[in-house]
Amino acid sequence: MVAGFGYALGVVVIRRSLMQGVSGASVNLACNAVMALLFQLFWFVPSHSFPWREVMWPLLCGAIFFLGQILTFRAIAAGDVSVSTPLMGTKVLFVALFTVLIARTPLPGSWWWACLMASSGIALISYDRHGPHHGIREAILWSLAAAAVFAMTDLFVQLGVPKVGYPRFAPIMFGTMGVLSLSYLPAVLRTTTFNAHPGASSSGKRIDPWLMAGAMVLAFQSLAMYSAIGLYGSATLTNILYGSRCLWSVLLAWLLAVLHHRQGGVFPHRIMGRRLIGAILLVSAMALVLASSRR
Repeated sequence: MVAGFGYALGVVVIRRSLMQGVSGASVNLACNAVMALLFQLFWFVPSHSFPWREVMWPLLCGAIFFLGQILTFRAIAAGDVSVSTPLMGTKVLFVALFTVLIARTPLPGSWWWACLMASSGIALISYDRHGPHHGIREAILWSLAAAAVFAMTDLFVQLGVPKVGYPRFAPIMFGTMGVLSLSYLPAVLRTTTFNAHPGASSSGKRIDPWLMAGAMVLAFQSLAMYSAIGLYGSATLTNILYGSRCLWSVLLAWLLAVLHHRQGGVFPHRIMGRRLIGAILLVSAMALVLASSRR
């Protein structure tokens, strides 16, 4: 639950940073660098040895996770977080689909109901008759792509952790992501590095506080979620509780809309209410899939 709230809060903060002028390259570099450094602490956790040929698993997961991060921030930049974040919650359904396709496992009937619930939730979240349809469509596309990529990452983590051990798998995986993130460095250096105020002089460059706050929140929520799965083996329970990010994102967006309304803005009661119902359907669909997988 804490990780779910942390993700929703981190996305809101990162969105604020992007709106203030921070480039997407700076966001990706900062978030991935903080996350990569944080996970290196696992080198201090004792673990069993493993054949070095198995290092391919965390390396591959790090590369795929890096791709998922790119798609995630594209989704954040494209639209409202109450649209992008709940749609990323469909990762559980993608995990089920990939498991069926790769492991050739029959799909239980309850999962079809979950797919129907998720589809209904997506429709309620994404439909906006009067809104900027182009931005919403982009947010939907990038969000679903990110969910699919992260689902594939989870599947490979499931296959690779028993071969390597989580205390070694995690730092190698996220270290790989951190190294790949250095590809953003030239683009960041060509801009006002981490500066949210393009009008500032080059000598007065400073790190944007919104960006670093969002990076820290996202790093710690990733540490909480992956540690719960890797160290305690409660993947099912963790994913159900982490799915609460769908609700948290809509509630946070609702709160921001209320504050904007108090300052003279227009409060979108119908839109936010519809998105809240859609988020509840998505969470229910994920819970149904995960509950049936435990039987």
